[in-house]
Amino acid sequence: MRVFLSHISEEAREAKALKRCLEGALPGARIFASSVDIHPGSAWLKHINSALADAKAVLTLCSPNSIRRPWVNFESGGGWSRGLPVIPICHKGLGKDDLPDPLHIFQAVELNSAEACRQFVVRLGLTLEITPAGEFDPNVMLVELKITAPERSRRVGIVLCHRQDEWEEGERSVFRLGDRLPTSLKGNWEIAELRKEQEFLSPDLHQWAGLVLANPWRARMKPETILAIAEWVRSGGRLLLLGFELGDRHHDGNLSELSHHFGIDPAADIVGPKASGNEKPYGDEVTFKTADADPHPFTTDLTAVQFVNVQTVRVDPGGHEWLRVGDKNKVYRPASGSVQYRDGTLTSPRRSTWEVNEQASWLPVAVEAPNGLCGAGQVHMIGTWDVLGRDTQGGRDNLVLLTRILDWLSGEVQPERDS
Repeated sequence: MRVFLSHISEEAREAKALKRCLEGALPGARIFASSVDIHPGSAWLKHINSALADAKAVLTLCSPNSIRRPWVNFESGGGWSRGLPVIPICHKGLGKDDLPDPLHIFQAVELNSAEACRQFVVRLGLTLEITPAGEFDPNVMLVELKITAPERSRRVGIVLCHRQDEWEEGERSVFRLGDRLPTSLKGNWEIAELRKEQEFLSPDLHQWAGLVLANPWRARMKPETILAIAEWVRSGGRLLLLGFELGDRHHDGNLSELSHHFGIDPAADIVGPKASGNEKPYGDEVTFKTADADPHPFTTDLTAVQFVNVQTVRVDPGGHEWLRVGDKNKVYRPASGSVQYRDGTLTSPRRSTWEVNEQASWLPVAVEAPNGLCGAGQVHMIGTWDVLGRDTQGGRDNLVLLTRILDWLSGEVQPERDS
């Protein structure tokens, strides 16, 4: 008798433990869990459809994270449409009353005691017409299901593939921050590249202390990836978002869909020095004085940092603006008459006329998200993907800033600022 167990990728450990317990408690039962039973390279959707077609019941692991994911509802609906019993299993603090529609219409269980585990096994056994094994111990099952979360390391994961048209594969990397860091830059952190989007949908994501994410150029993040990263932050992760000139609309990305979770809104513009005139200041190094913004632990005792191809960003009330455009720079954007929108993407000729905002000195280019939107985690955004500037060795203040950010990302320090 086959049972389909629906779960999100980050809860593969819980799914594997439940599969092991139920197959031991109900002799002859075969629990299908995609994280265990579908191998890399397999036709994933074909296996899902086949498993649902053969199932006698559908179990749905429901947590505060999973109930917001489309695939959990899709798989549960697939079972319901076939007339199968659908049993939501509440865990990680989620109660039956917390289930949204349509999961709310099914008879859910809460596996929060040994007796609840026993009753659930008996109920599933009746559905499958299987008598529970005599040696089944619900206390053991309860212990097995209390999965310990991975311990966060001091590792910092980095996605920097602005020059790529897709997520990293193999040795395609063009820009590697780790390779560009000067030997003088030291710290108690380890940098590793995340090359595949699937890595964000793994339970191993929660081992990382921090992430640096520059949305791949002309490659959009999947909705489940955005939700997974947002949930990772709220569980205690530290995230640094890096933008790029003219933003998502020009680069056909969707970094803003993630940043909006934390009250951060990147703009479709580019900052350049006043000497740029009315030309697009692409590649012009821009100096940002720390005195032009509110004090922050990242910029204490620093004078100025240099970035290129910087967009401005906005942050909701309660956030912190720790770098601004300043009086020596301007904000540029394509003149409205030269802009074209094709398939949702902003395009303009390289030599198009540019509008200049002379009164934009107060606009921020680096912000910290409001604490109230980040749960147990923290989020910052800098409006450039090249945090070392054009000089490979970087200016002194750039290196100090980067060291402080990496210390923060790794959990080495906890910056305190005035609210």
